[in-house]
Amino acid sequence: MVRTPVLVLIGFILFASAQASAAAPAPGSAKSVAEASKRVESARAALNAAVQRIEKDPPNNADLDAAVAAVEALKDALNAGASFETEDLDYAKTVLAARKQLRAQREYVDERRAKVHIHEFRRRIDGALATVNERMTKLADKDPAPKAMDDARAAVAELKKLTNEGRSLTSQDPKFAAYITDVDATVARHEKTIDERWLQQSAQKQRGLLTDSRKALSTSLAELDKAWSDEKFGATDKAVAALQKQLDEGKPLEEKDKAYRADADKARAEITQAKRRMEELVVQAGVSRVKAEMGPAHEELVVAAKALRARKPTPEQLAEAKTAAFVVRKLVERYEPQAARSQAIGQYINEVKNTLVEVEVALQVRSLDAARADVLQALRNVEKRSATDEQFEEAKTALVVLEKTLETVHAKNPAISPAAAEARQLLKDGRATMERRRYEIDLQQQRAKVDEARKNAAALVTQIQKEKPTEAQLTEAENAVKQIGTVLETGAHFVKKDRDYAIYAKESKERMAELSDRINRRKIVLAAADARAQLTERLASTKEKLATAKLVSATDADVETAQKSVDEIMQMFEARAELERQDAGYASYAERARAEWLKLVEGLELAKQARALRRLTGEALAAASKESEAAASATDLRKRKSLYASAMEKLQACQDDGARMVKENASLATIDVLIGGVPTRPQDVMAQCAQKAQALQEPHKKADMQLRFHEGPKTAYDSARQLLSKGKKSEALAKLNDCVTEGRIFENRYPDFKEQKFDVGGASMSVNDLIQVCVKERKPLQAAR
Repeated sequence: MVRTPVLVLIGFILFASAQASAAAPAPGSAKSVAEASKRVESARAALNAAVQRIEKDPPNNADLDAAVAAVEALKDALNAGASFETEDLDYAKTVLAARKQLRAQREYVDERRAKVHIHEFRRRIDGALATVNERMTKLADKDPAPKAMDDARAAVAELKKLTNEGRSLTSQDPKFAAYITDVDATVARHEKTIDERWLQQSAQKQRGLLTDSRKALSTSLAELDKAWSDEKFGATDKAVAALQKQLDEGKPLEEKDKAYRADADKARAEITQAKRRMEELVVQAGVSRVKAEMGPAHEELVVAAKALRARKPTPEQLAEAKTAAFVVRKLVERYEPQAARSQAIGQYINEVKNTLVEVEVALQVRSLDAARADVLQALRNVEKRSATDEQFEEAKTALVVLEKTLETVHAKNPAISPAAAEARQLLKDGRATMERRRYEIDLQQQRAKVDEARKNAAALVTQIQKEKPTEAQLTEAENAVKQIGTVLETGAHFVKKDRDYAIYAKESKERMAELSDRINRRKIVLAAADARAQLTERLASTKEKLATAKLVSATDADVETAQKSVDEIMQMFEARAELERQDAGYASYAERARAEWLKLVEGLELAKQARALRRLTGEALAAASKESEAAASATDLRKRKSLYASAMEKLQACQDDGARMVKENASLATIDVLIGGVPTRPQDVMAQCAQKAQALQEPHKKADMQLRFHEGPKTAYDSARQLLSKGKKSEALAKLNDCVTEGRIFENRYPDFKEQKFDVGGASMSVNDLIQVCVKERKPLQAAR
């Protein structure tokens, strides 16, 4: 009954182990159960030590950070050994205890961190609260400075902000929550105190400003009572406006401050009294004073009106009328406030206005007539056959002047309306004339530009046909032809508007196509001549390079150079394939050149095969000879064996690959291969490779045998002796067993060298002698087990 659950448990563990071993190991995972256990125990101890350091009140931030890092380190250690939890019972128990510790101490660390945050917030809030209390004490002075109130308000705002930041921690500590509630009450009380002080100061300041404005109004009225003048009347009017502005600005304070409201009511009553007194003074002054100041200007205006009634007033009379109208208009505007208060003044002002309107109307009619005359003259200049851009600009400016003059006149006045109507009609007709003439002149200039572009392009195309042109001349001719299209594009809108120009534009495009075709034909002829010269030069150069590649002393670089030159000829054929279709003469030459190129390709292939054969035979024989000499003098057995193996491989390739190449291409049998500077046939070189390979078989086998003995039984025996000297008998027994095994394998593999003597521990032994020594030395070790 006990065995079945045990077997099931073992089966489950083996299955889980197989799955874990099949999965890719996680980064940083432990390599063994022992390593995993060591990491977990070390992490647990470090976490215990870190937790002990944060038990003091309050813990510092460095210890808290170290505790958090210790929690993460234990978690990483558990994850690193996760694959061994189902393989080792002791390790599983260790992990279970560690996970309990991790959960408990992680909660403790989080709690301590929260306590530190609460302590830190309370310390900061206490500091801010002290600042608030200090600044509120200064605010309690009888007359605090504005800066004291600003500082107190800023301190309360900072305290409120800090309290809101720490409010999220109230759920973690009831005492801290009660503390925050008390601070909120303190903030509300101080905010109320600040608002009350601000209201008190604002009302006091506004009351002072209101008092100053009332005094200013009283002073202005007193001065106006002494002696009437426009300046004093204006100053009093401004004082009334200033006092009213102060009342408007302090309106919100009236509901909150009864004392200020009483002062405001008194100020309103004073404004009413001041306005009534000003009206009385205006009536007292009467119309006589206004007539005394406006009378001379009005008389001059009457004289100007009489002069304007003449058929042709002089320029001086027009100028005097404008000046008189300006002066009277300004005087009317000055006395209009008094006219609104006095009926007598108003009647006199109306009489003056009638004369003023008559003069202004006459001047406006004269202005319209002058502007119309300028427009008519400008339009006559535009109608000329060769009107210039300056004349168009002058006509445009004259129309603008007429339009602006129309905007300034009283068009509804019966005396002006006929002239205004004529001016509006002239504006309409003048703009139509301008548009028509602008179109006609632009069309004329457009045809001239196209003619110039066609003439220039034809001259340049003719020039490149006479002599061998430069690239710059060809480009210049092409650009000149394109310029015709550019000029035509700028006048594309004329094609739909003018039939004659449309026919002319079509003919110009055909001329463009003709000139472009002539340029292209010339470029083809020049390109064909250039291509023949380049191809001839490249064929001659390639023949020289191929001759070099065929020499018995040719290198890989010579063959590569010839190959590159042959490829470049092919690229020249491909790059100029279109030219062959365009020029028959070049096509015929290219066909002949392609036949020569094919012969060069055949010669290059033979040169490449000859070079490959020389590399496989002559150069391989020379390299093998150097390696065999180096192997014979090498003291390192592994290096000696490697050099012999490399030399044998090269010699074998000389025989096999060389024979294969000669068999595939019989012409290769007639080439020469340099051996020691002496030309030799490939067959003779391959024979030397075979002789050399035969001679190296014995030293190669001997080097392999020596290396095998040294790395096999001898190394095992030497290791066993070292282990015995250290008292490690179990490991020494294993090495002695290896010595016997390796020795038997050596005897089977190299039977010819059974009696070969080797240096072993200062003694000369055969492999059989060494085996006997190893058997003898392992017997007591086996018996001890």
